[in-house]
Amino acid sequence: MKSIRSFLRRNLIGGVVIVLGTAAAWSYFDSREQIDELFDAELAQNARMLGRLYQSRLASLTPAARQETLQQMTSGQFSLRPPSLSFADGHEKSPLGHVYEDKLIFQMWDALGQPLLGLSSRSVVLDYLPVPGYGRQHDNHHDWFTFTLYFPESGIWVTAAQREDVRDELTGQIALHNVLALVVGLLVIALLIGVAVSRGFRPVLRISHQITARQPGYLEPLDASEAPDEIRGMVDALNGLLARLADTLDKERRFTANAAHELRTPLAGIKVHAQNLEADARDEASRRSARMIVDGVNRMTRVVEQLLTLSRLESGAEAPRRPVDLAQLTNELARDLGPMARQRGIKLHIEVTPGAQLVSHENGLYVLLRNLLDNALRYTPEDGEVRLDIRRDDAGWRMEVADTGPGIPLRERERVFERFVRLAGQKTQGSGLGLSIVRELAERLGAELALKESPLGTPQAPGLLVQVRFLS
Repeated sequence: MKSIRSFLRRNLIGGVVIVLGTAAAWSYFDSREQIDELFDAELAQNARMLGRLYQSRLASLTPAARQETLQQMTSGQFSLRPPSLSFADGHEKSPLGHVYEDKLIFQMWDALGQPLLGLSSRSVVLDYLPVPGYGRQHDNHHDWFTFTLYFPESGIWVTAAQREDVRDELTGQIALHNVLALVVGLLVIALLIGVAVSRGFRPVLRISHQITARQPGYLEPLDASEAPDEIRGMVDALNGLLARLADTLDKERRFTANAAHELRTPLAGIKVHAQNLEADARDEASRRSARMIVDGVNRMTRVVEQLLTLSRLESGAEAPRRPVDLAQLTNELARDLGPMARQRGIKLHIEVTPGAQLVSHENGLYVLLRNLLDNALRYTPEDGEVRLDIRRDDAGWRMEVADTGPGIPLRERERVFERFVRLAGQKTQGSGLGLSIVRELAERLGAELALKESPLGTPQAPGLLVQVRFLS
């Protein structure tokens, strides 16, 4: 079950269809039974009425006149249907009668089976079957329901008949009207079910939207004021989880920040003592050991600075966005990293459009570009080249840092963004935090990050191109 709403809609509407379908079938068969009973009673009533009328007509005559009348009647079948009755205009009824008269007939016979009187269509003649009660007859085209009575006082048989399709047509019309009413009712019920299910799940969707719209670092409790009883326990449990998670993350951030701050002072002291030791050393071995201590302290200091940066990023505190002068920003980067590039004999080129501005977080943008340039300068061998190119195209701002270092194999380019991950065989010292900080900053600044082949690369030094795109 992927969706409770879809499950409820399908099952509720399916249940209603089954119930209404069963009701429609029951209504059809019940209607057919009631119609059969009604028409059977009508046939019996018509036969009885016609026989009594015939008897009363003969009883009022003298014996001679009665004999003459019977002789006239036995001379052939009389049709009482007006010969001028026509329905060519397509209407079922007229002032003279109804088209269904051809589907309702009767016939009288004497005791010898001679026809006395009849009302039938022009092509239908009932068979003489001297068996009282209900029966059925068939002509060349239709089936007929019949009812036959014998009147011993006058010695006549009377049969009233009705064509079967009259009952089928009436039952079909009743069933059609019932089905149409059920279909309309089903559509209304389906609409009401959809509305009721949607309204019932509206509080759940609101809570889902609260969770979806949250920033990763926002761990405030969910608003459970409108949560129904069925999910209030889940919301309370989730709020408790968020509270415990916020407390855990806060403790972790405080520990990282405090540890990093506490380490900076002793590291600075160790570095001073190591530099003093290098200056006072009397032999080359002692000076080399002192320089190794200084290098180790420098590496540790860089790790501490990166841990502090991560701690600030994870705290979720962000400065407001404002226009950043990119030319001024790159001048600061060149001033801060220029000595490192010159010391290693690396050509550092920075290209940016004068006066270019990007609405962003200035400190975050500075740390992102500094980490990219710092990584490129560290991994590029001496006499190499590092280039920062900032330009705007139709899609937005594009910042690219290219170098002539060893590059990163294609299969490893996603893994290097993980914390403390360093590729095997690298001789450059590092902590594996630089690119993880860059990715964290890119996500917070709303930029896309990609690793590509460097345009400055050679077969010996393929290099790396790190592209940061700010989509406008």
